[in-house]
Amino acid sequence: MKILAKLKMLLLALALSATGARAEVMEVWSHSLENGDYAKNVKQYERLRPIIEELGAYVEYYLEDIDGAPVSHFVVKFDDMRSWGAYRDRLGANPAFQKWNARFRAKANALQVNSAFMSNIYEPDAKADLYRGADAFYISQWKALPGKTLMLQGLLIEAAKIAENNGIFAQVYASGYDDTFMVVWAFPGFTGAATQWTFIHDSPNINAFSKASIAKPVSS
Repeated sequence: MKILAKLKMLLLALALSATGARAEVMEVWSHSLENGDYAKNVKQYERLRPIIEELGAYVEYYLEDIDGAPVSHFVVKFDDMRSWGAYRDRLGANPAFQKWNARFRAKANALQVNSAFMSNIYEPDAKADLYRGADAFYISQWKALPGKTLMLQGLLIEAAKIAENNGIFAQVYASGYDDTFMVVWAFPGFTGAATQWTFIHDSPNINAFSKASIAKPVSS
């Protein structure tokens, strides 16, 4: 489980999902902090962002805290899978990207800790700027047990609906190649997150759903 603070910057991930092809998709590139300094990661992201945006992507940066271990993310988002494909076809031949690649790729590779490609399977009309105005996020990741992928997907979508009924902006993403899912709760800030988190923690609907889900494990 993760808490992220959005700082108008980015992340990258790569994998293909068979679902959500008409809705928002995103690459997430994750990096450790260069000499423990997030500002240095941002400097690298700022070099790459205008190149990526010129090719039609929507870019965001995030600073993530996982049990006190900070990770930064460069997120490249698209309105749908077709837009992502068009971007990928143009990226490799782009002169500005080739120049960045020659100068900075080695440093980026040394700091990279993860990558993913996620597609939105909850909101069919979701677009790349879905989280515009949100500054704090609660994210949990789930991996389906063998043969339980569709069951887990259904449970996570049901949980997102319950969260939304309790006032939380919730989304669900899939990374189809390894049966991994990501649930995102977005908030306008940490005060709102704390208030809504307390409310939903005490929600009878959420508590009943959690007990029922634990009784039939479908994820690791």
